[in-house]
Amino acid sequence: MLVCHCNKVSDRVIRECVDRGARSVEEVGRACGAGAACGGCRPTIRALVAGEPPDAGIVSLGRARAREQAPVPVPADALAS
Repeated sequence: MLVCHCNKVSDRVIRECVDRGARSVEEVGRACGAGAACGGCRPTIRALVAGEPPDAGIVSLGRARAREQAPVPVPADALAS
């Protein structure tokens, strides 16, 4: 599965980096370039480093991820009505 679209890095390559000792997203990035551009794949890389499945509850939205989006603020006057 292609994880880092910017640098065309697959989950297999990332797992190989982890097998060789990478223990963080930054270390994976230094080893193979994954996560070093837009950052949209960093949650998936983080899951792979932790030994979780690459799709561990993460829905890809390109550069943003569903579980990482900030909540939409509600105007205070909308709460009063």
